[in-house]
Amino acid sequence: MNDYLTGKRVPGPALRHFPVAYARSLRHPEWVPSGARDVREVLAEAPFDTPDGEVPVVLIHGTWMNSFDTFTMLAPALAEGRTVYSLDYGADPNALVSHVPGVYGSTDLAEAFEEVSALLDAFRAHIGARRIDLVGHSQGALHCRIYANAHIDSLYDDTLSRGLAPAEAEEFAAANSPVRAVVSLAGNHHGTSGGIAYRVLKPLDRRGVPVRGLLDRIFGRAGAQQSLHSVYITGLNKAERGLTRRGPHYLNIGTPFDTVVTPWNGEFLPETAGHDVRNVNNADSDGDWSDHLAILYSPNAIRTVVEYLDDMDSADNFGGGAAGSTAGSARAAGGDRRPPRVLPFVGALPRARMRVQLRRKR
Repeated sequence: MNDYLTGKRVPGPALRHFPVAYARSLRHPEWVPSGARDVREVLAEAPFDTPDGEVPVVLIHGTWMNSFDTFTMLAPALAEGRTVYSLDYGADPNALVSHVPGVYGSTDLAEAFEEVSALLDAFRAHIGARRIDLVGHSQGALHCRIYANAHIDSLYDDTLSRGLAPAEAEEFAAANSPVRAVVSLAGNHHGTSGGIAYRVLKPLDRRGVPVRGLLDRIFGRAGAQQSLHSVYITGLNKAERGLTRRGPHYLNIGTPFDTVVTPWNGEFLPETAGHDVRNVNNADSDGDWSDHLAILYSPNAIRTVVEYLDDMDSADNFGGGAAGSTAGSARAAGGDRRPPRVLPFVGALPRARMRVQLRRKR
C-alpha cells in the first residue's frame, strides 16, 4: 500500500516539463518540491510560532498526482520571500492505482477532504499561523475552497449563537478567516463532462452494466465523483451561502485548452457582490496553450500566482487595496518580453536555448 514516507522526504530537482516530472516522481516518491516542506514532517517535529505578519503557503495536488509532480516548478517561485509547505493526501487502500508509489488523490472525495482538513487544522496550530494561503490544482482546488468556506461558516454560526446580528456575524467571520487566499489552478469546481467517468460510466450504468465498482477498485472513487452532476459536486455547490464567502480572496486560473475539466469555464467561480473573486484565462497570454497539466508548468500561470500573493503581502504590510490590484501593472512592466510558448501536457518551450543551438549549427 502507498504511504506518505514521513521522515524520508527530501527536496527534488526543479523540473520544467510535466511528463519528466511525473515519470521521475514515480521513481522517487520521497521527493517534495524544492523550496517546500512536507506538512506531515513538520507535524512530527517540535511546534513553533510563525512570525507575525507571515502567511505560509500550503500546496495541495489533484487526482492521481503528488505534490512534487504538481508543484516542482511553482514551489521554488513561491519560496522566494515566503514559507511554503506541501501536502500529499488521498491514498485509497482499496484502489490499485494507489499501490503505485507517489500516486495519491484517489480516495472518496469526502474522506479526502476530512484528511486534508484535519492535517491543515493540526498544521496551523502546530506552527502558530493565524492565516494561511492555499494553492490547489484540480481536485486540490476543490478541497482548498471547501476548507476556507467551512471555517467561515463555523465562525459565522458560532458568533450568531453568541447573540450577534447576521451582518455583524458575517463581518466577524470575514475578518477572522484562517485562510487568506484560495488559489485555484484548473480547479474542478463544477464537475466535468469529459473523460471516462461521464462519457462511458453513466451510459453503462443506465444499461445495468456493473462497471462502477470495477473502476473504483482500479482507479479509486475520486475520478467518477468529479463528473458533472455527480452527487458530491451537486450537493457541495448547493450550499445555502453559495460557492464563495466574504473574507478569503479567490484566484481562479483556467484554460480553454483543458480536456480534463470540461466545460473549461467550470474552473471559474461566480463573482458575487462583496466577495473577492478573480477569474483569469491563462490563454490570454499569447502562445500559451496550457491544458489541465501544462498549466502547472506555464510561466504565465506561475507569474500570476506569485504576483497575486505578492500584492496581498503588500496590501497587508501597507494597508493597500484589494488583492491583485497591482498585478496588471507588474505584468505590464514585463510586457516587452515575448511570452513563452507553452504546449499542452508538456509546458514551456525553452526557446532561448533552441536559438543558441541553431546558431551553433550554422
